[in-house]
Amino acid sequence: MPIALFERYPQLAERVPWVQLGNFPPPVEPFSVGRADIFIKRDDLSAQPYGGNKVRKLEFLLAAARLRGARRLITVGAAGSHHALATTIFGKQLGFDITLVLFPQPLTDHVRHILLLDVAYGAELRFTRRMEMVPAALFATTMRYRRDHAVVIPAGGCDAVGTVGYVNAALELVAQIHAGDIVQPATIVLAAGTLGTAAGLALGFAIAEIPVRIVAARITSRIVTNERVLARLIKGAEDILRRAGLPGLHADRAIRSVELKHEHIGRGYGIATAEAEEATAVFGKIGIHLDPTYTAKAAAALLRTAENAAGPVLFWHTLSAAEPPLPADIGIDNLPTPFQAYLQSH
Repeated sequence: MPIALFERYPQLAERVPWVQLGNFPPPVEPFSVGRADIFIKRDDLSAQPYGGNKVRKLEFLLAAARLRGARRLITVGAAGSHHALATTIFGKQLGFDITLVLFPQPLTDHVRHILLLDVAYGAELRFTRRMEMVPAALFATTMRYRRDHAVVIPAGGCDAVGTVGYVNAALELVAQIHAGDIVQPATIVLAAGTLGTAAGLALGFAIAEIPVRIVAARITSRIVTNERVLARLIKGAEDILRRAGLPGLHADRAIRSVELKHEHIGRGYGIATAEAEEATAVFGKIGIHLDPTYTAKAAAALLRTAENAAGPVLFWHTLSAAEPPLPADIGIDNLPTPFQAYLQSH
């Protein structure tokens, strides 16, 4: 069955590289959360053995890397990066070697588990002390593996190519609306990190001429999450699709539909907030698991937004509900020395 983007615009199927990794469309389910009735788009159920929002981006990014003849993928992120783990799992499935350039973040059991899963699935880990040092570390790593025709997958899977994955997601939701599976949402709330999810959704709804307000709760630095980055991703994805045959101009309308919320980040990336912990407890009662870095802060924004929203509200759930078990023979001793020191220092 063709994905929603190719079903709506068949001419794109031969011009936009894509490989199937997930099981789409995941359902949209109604819930009562606190004092609000909401819908949840279950992208947490998007794939096995690991789901979440990175899968949609990787379907386009890994297809493009394969077309370029890459043998190795290099990507970057924090120590507990879901994107790094997803790139490792699905990159290995497609036969790529994987190198991860990772920097420290506030350490939790979840971060520790993700880091060990990276090793269990065969990634090479390279440590860098601070996020600001990533560009230099990435350049050095790319030079080291230039004979592998290494391709750099951007942090969070967020460049114009990866953003197309969430253009497709928006069109998928539009198809679910037309099929009667869900009422049309007036507002969608989600976590905003590297912004590819918000940018792709905004562009997809603009293409479909569906007026939706997208509330994106910032979970990391303004250097990463800002209106300029959002606009660049939207315009870049539209340029890819226009060159492949998509008619019309939609970027300006898409940019206007996104509202970045800056008040939910608290003391910084990966540091829990009281509102996020409250949201975690509320969502736990309906069986939805949140993480403190991304989805708990977005859920806090949802609870605040839903109280005064005019029209249906949808929460786009981006955390994987599937997390592979850690093999019994994988432990801290399997990590490179700098990562061992990182884990032992906390």
